[in-house]
Amino acid sequence: MADELVKANQAVDLGGDGYPNYYTAQAKYLISRIVGGPPKAREHWLLEAGDIVTSEWVGRTLIDRTAAEECGPEEWLLIEAWDES
Repeated sequence: MADELVKANQAVDLGGDGYPNYYTAQAKYLISRIVGGPPKAREHWLLEAGDIVTSEWVGRTLIDRTAAEECGPEEWLLIEAWDES
């Protein structure tokens, strides 16, 4: 999703290596795409035997819809995108 927004000049690629990548874009380009769930996001994350996680790991995608609704359309947001592979 973020790469598509960059190509459409609606987001800026701030770099990264997939663990994570960073982008920034105005809320008007993001909120409608996020509240329904990020594209291709797994509802429940996979945890394999060799993975190391803390007690803060929730194991699923969380969307704070209240915070999303409070964003003004011109507000710039930071996108932290992780490679789920």
